[in-house]
Amino acid sequence: DYNIRSDSWDVLFQFDLPVKRGGIVGRGTTICLRWLPSRDQTIGVGVNVPLWGRNIGATRPEKDHVPLVRRTPRRLQVEPSLPELDAALAKLAERAHWVAELCQPFAEPSGADPAKAMAPVLAGLQAHIDSVDTAFPTGHHYAAEIDAYHAVLDLAFSLAAGGSGVNDRGRNLSRRAREVLLDKVLIPYNLLLGQRKGNDSLVGGIAGAQTEYAGWILAGGEVAADRKRQVFNVFQTLCDIMEENRARLRERWQDSRFVWLPLQYALTPDQHDTQQELDDLIARAVRKPFTEENRVWYVINEQFQWEMARSVREANDYHVLWVHDYRGKNADGDPDGISFAHSLNYLEAMIERVEVYDETGKLPQYFILLDQHYFEINKSRLWLRLLEAPLDYDLDLPDDFSDWEERVRAAQVRLRAVVAKSQLLKVERSQYGEKWLRNRLKVHVNITNPADHSFASWHVAGILPIPDNMMRDHRKISFHDITEVDPYRGMAMFTGMGIGEHYVGANWEDRAIMIQGPGALAVKDAARDLLLAQGYESHEIPHPLRAQPHSHDQRSRLTKEHDAHIPALLGNLGRVLQLHNETGFHRKDVNVSKAVLYSMMPPGSVLKVPDSLWQNYLYASLLAGSSLRGCQVMVVAPTKDSAPSAAKPTMARAHGLLGRLIVFSGEMATRITDHHGLLKVGLYAPRQGVGDIAGRMEQALETEPSWIDAVYPHNPAFLAAVGNARAQLDSLGYTETYITGEDMVKPKIHL
Repeated sequence: DYNIRSDSWDVLFQFDLPVKRGGIVGRGTTICLRWLPSRDQTIGVGVNVPLWGRNIGATRPEKDHVPLVRRTPRRLQVEPSLPELDAALAKLAERAHWVAELCQPFAEPSGADPAKAMAPVLAGLQAHIDSVDTAFPTGHHYAAEIDAYHAVLDLAFSLAAGGSGVNDRGRNLSRRAREVLLDKVLIPYNLLLGQRKGNDSLVGGIAGAQTEYAGWILAGGEVAADRKRQVFNVFQTLCDIMEENRARLRERWQDSRFVWLPLQYALTPDQHDTQQELDDLIARAVRKPFTEENRVWYVINEQFQWEMARSVREANDYHVLWVHDYRGKNADGDPDGISFAHSLNYLEAMIERVEVYDETGKLPQYFILLDQHYFEINKSRLWLRLLEAPLDYDLDLPDDFSDWEERVRAAQVRLRAVVAKSQLLKVERSQYGEKWLRNRLKVHVNITNPADHSFASWHVAGILPIPDNMMRDHRKISFHDITEVDPYRGMAMFTGMGIGEHYVGANWEDRAIMIQGPGALAVKDAARDLLLAQGYESHEIPHPLRAQPHSHDQRSRLTKEHDAHIPALLGNLGRVLQLHNETGFHRKDVNVSKAVLYSMMPPGSVLKVPDSLWQNYLYASLLAGSSLRGCQVMVVAPTKDSAPSAAKPTMARAHGLLGRLIVFSGEMATRITDHHGLLKVGLYAPRQGVGDIAGRMEQALETEPSWIDAVYPHNPAFLAAVGNARAQLDSLGYTETYITGEDMVKPKIHL
C-alpha cells in the first residue's frame, strides 16, 4: 500500500471473501478484508467491486449444486399385514442392496497399499458370492442377484393382487412399476451424475412416480378393488427401497456427485442386450435422440491441422474453432510455427472471400472460442490480436522471425487491396462506416470463463473453498456451415488436438472424428449454450449460431443421402449422438452415457477403454461390476513416459486406482471367469521411440497372454504379417533414425 500524504510504502494483506456466488450485490462483488500490520495494525472491511470485464458475476452457474425437491411424503398405511407379502418385500430389499453392491463392488478404499485397502471389501464380496442356499444353488453371483430381484418383485405384486404365487397379472403389475420407476425416479436422478445435489433424495421423483402408478391402478381393471391398496403398497415399498439404496450409495461414495442408481432395478437383462436397446437406453438416459444417416470418418494425429486449415478455406457462411489451445509461443519460448501458419491461413481465406464478394455477396464469419486460462498461459494474444484486427494490426515478432512478419504484412497489404477493390464493400462501407467494416473483416475471438473470484465452492475438495477458476473448458472442436436446412453442407471435427507445434509429430497419438449430417447439428446448439452461459443475451448470439427451423423435407434428404451413399467415398453412415460435459457445475451428459455403457453392456460384450487419464473410481467400479456379469473388460492407461498429463498428483491417483483394479481382478478371478468375464489392466508402454513402427510390433509379439484368444480370434496370417513388419517396411523404403537413451521421444496416448 502506498500512502500519498506520508510518501510511505507498507505491506498490505488482502483477502477477498466470495460470500455469494456471482457477488454479494451482483457483478462479482466480494467482501474484502485488509490488514496493514505496520500501520498501527490497521484493519479494513469493505466491498470489492470489479471495474471492468464483460458479464462479471454472470459467467458461472448461480449455484454449485442442483437443488432437488424438499418434501416429506406420507406413507399410505395398509391393513391387514400379509406375512407372505411382507417376507417377499424383505427379500426384495435384500436383493436390491446386493444388486447395488455388485454393480459398484468398491468405492475408494483408503490406504497406500492397494491389497490391504481392498482386503475388507473383497472379503465381504467373496463370502456373499460364494454362499449357497436353496434360492441361489450356484452362489450369489451378480446375474443371479439380478434375476432374483426381478423374480421377487414379480412375486410381491402377484401376492398383493391376490395370487398364491407368480402369475401373469403380477408380472404385468411389476412391468408397469418398473417402467414408472425408470422414467420418474432412476433416469431423472442419474441424469445428474457428476453434479452435486442439494436436498439429496429421491422424494421429488418418487412423488410423481407414486401418483402415476396409483392413477394407473385406479383407472385400470388389472386389480380388484379390495387389493388395490396392497398393490400400491408394494410400489410404495419399492420406492422406499430405492431411496434407502441411494442413501447407502451416497454414504459409500461420500459425495452425491458419484451416486449412480443401477438401472437393473428397472430393466431385465433381455431389455438391454441388443445395440438398438442400448442406444435407446442411452438416448433416454441423457434425454437426447440418436440421429441417422451421418457420414462418419476419422483422421490421424497431425492430419487434423490440415483438415482444420482446409475447413477455414472451405467455409462459406461461418467457421468456429472451439479449442483450449492456440499457442502463442512454443516450448522454447519462440513464436509458435503452427499457430503462425493457421493465422496466416485465416488471412488468406479472407482474401479469397473478399476477391469474389461482389459476385457471391457472402463473407464468412469466423469465430474462436477459447478458455481464458489457456489463453493466458499459452500466450495466445500474440496471434489472436492479429486475427481480431487483420486490417490494421502491426505484428511485432523477435528479430529471428522477420520473414514471418513480412509474410503477414504482405497478406495484410493484399487484404486491404482486395477490400479497396470491392465495389459492394465500398457501398456498404459508405452506409455503415469504418467500424462496421473492421467488425465484418475479422476473426471474432471470444475468451470464455474469465477469471471471477466471486464464484467459489466449499464442495469441490471439502477442505477450503475452491474457486470456479480451477475448472476449465477443455473441449477441442472445429465446425463450419452446419445448418438445420442442410446438415450435410458443413462439417464438424471432434479432436484431442490443439493449435500449436506441441501437437505436431508422431509422438502425439490421437484421432479426430469427422461428422457430416444431422448428428453434427448439436455442436451449434452447444456453442450457443456456451455463450448464453457466459452472460450473452439471446439477441446477442451471432446469427449463424442461432437455432433455425429444420427443413420441411429433411426426411427426404436423409433418404436421398442413404440411397446415394457410396461408402468408399464418403465413409460410414452411422447413428450418432453428440454429448458434451459442460464446464464446472453444469450438466455432465458424457458421464451419464459412460455410466450406462460401463454398467449395462450385456454379457459377452467387450469393453476396451484406453484413456490418458484414469482418475475416477466410479468408472473403474462399474467396469469391475460388469466383469462379474460376464463382460470382457480391458482398461488401458499410459506409463509416465507416455502420459500427456504426467503431473505427480495425476499419476499418483491413477496408480492407486489401477492398483485397486489389479487387486480386484486377481482376487476375484474365479468369480469373473466362472461367468466368462474378463478384467485386465494394461499399460501403454512402448519401449521404442517415435517412428520405430516395426519395433513396436515386435514388442507386441513378445508376450501372448493366455486370455487373448477370448477377445481376439487367433489369426496366423495377421501374426505373420506383424512379425515380418520390419522387412515389409524396408521393402517400401521406410527409413527411421532410431534415437535411444535420454533423447528418445516416446509416443503419448491421447485417444
